[in-house]
Amino acid sequence: MESNNLPKVSVIMPAYNADRFVEAAIRSVCNQTFSDWELLVLDDGSTDHTAQIVRNLANEDQRIRFLQPEVLFPQEERPG
Repeated sequence: MESNNLPKVSVIMPAYNADRFVEAAIRSVCNQTFSDWELLVLDDGSTDHTAQIVRNLANEDQRIRFLQPEVLFPQEERPG
């Protein structure tokens, strides 16, 4: 992907306390044969190692972006 062009595909991956699965999910996107994509990993206030794992992978591949907006669902409002 060239820096002045938008990617053809944007993949949005929500993540909350996903440290057991997030690396495999990200690598699945990275291993696709189509390469003109960006991956936006949206963390909703994880309390495990999700952020660290995603940051490490984002350092390896510039198409991966890690976003931590304000928490969408405070802990007390999370379902089940």
